[in-house]
Amino acid sequence: MELKIPSLEQAYWGLRAMKTVALADGKLDDSERHMMEAVQRIFGTTYSLEELAPITSDELARAFPDPQLRQQLVQGLIVMSLIDGKANAQETNLVEHFAKALEVSAPEVKDLRHVLKGEILQLRLDLARRFWLRDKVKDIWNGEGIRGLYKFMRGMIGKYEDTALAARYQALEQYPVGSLGRAYWDYCRNNGFALPGEKGGAPEQILFHDCAHLLSGYGTEPEGEVQVACFSAGFQRRDPWLFVFFVLLQFHVGIRMTPITKARTGFFDPAKALIAIRRGAAMNVDLNDGWDYWPVMGEQVEELRRRYNILPAEAFLPAGRKTIATVA
Repeated sequence: MELKIPSLEQAYWGLRAMKTVALADGKLDDSERHMMEAVQRIFGTTYSLEELAPITSDELARAFPDPQLRQQLVQGLIVMSLIDGKANAQETNLVEHFAKALEVSAPEVKDLRHVLKGEILQLRLDLARRFWLRDKVKDIWNGEGIRGLYKFMRGMIGKYEDTALAARYQALEQYPVGSLGRAYWDYCRNNGFALPGEKGGAPEQILFHDCAHLLSGYGTEPEGEVQVACFSAGFQRRDPWLFVFFVLLQFHVGIRMTPITKARTGFFDPAKALIAIRRGAAMNVDLNDGWDYWPVMGEQVEELRRRYNILPAEAFLPAGRKTIATVA
């Protein structure tokens, strides 16, 4: 994604907007305070939260003329409105008001209203319409037609088996230790995941997600899934914030967005999410857009991290603040 880092002054205006949204329901709770502290920690500011005054939409619009920063701010305000684990009318109304003043029409603003009203079906349909799987299905249809689509859908529900395909992935066990191929084989076997082609194995078209886990170093527990989604938002070129919004709902607000994963609450850590986004945004390749993993399966993961400019978490912390939990 295109990601701009605000100046210290811009961060000040943004923090005032975040606090204004947080106070819309009359109180600044611990989760909202934690999010603002996380933003300050990552961007290197030290403003007193108690002294930050509320801001009007006109003031905010004048302070944020840049369209990209406006977009990022509105998305941050959406996260702020849900960071306490629920939507409320006052905060939702204010996010919509700020978005209108900033001339930002992010689809997540409309989706926030669906969350507030409990319109879960409409919410799921809107996210499904924009989700990356739609493009995968379109590519499969254009390339293989109904047969390819049949294989893909059966793979998505763990019903497709192909012994020749499975053998190709099973052979990854013989790849050098530390290579992407061997790391993927270990990842599947250690987590109890079937390989593509095996019974219960996922379609090859979504293997980029597993590679994102391996290259980023983020795990498969709920907190790791949140971070790898944010990392993916960083390198994704099309509708990147959909990844962030999806896991915010699935693993923090507790709205089940996929039938194959249980909804959880409380796993969106703002500081780690911001770092994961910045790590992905620093990459020079989009793993979900034309990237072919097979030619590099025999290469070392560490070498691929260098090649793709996947930097450690500490690289995105201001000097003297190197205490975020590290990843592999």
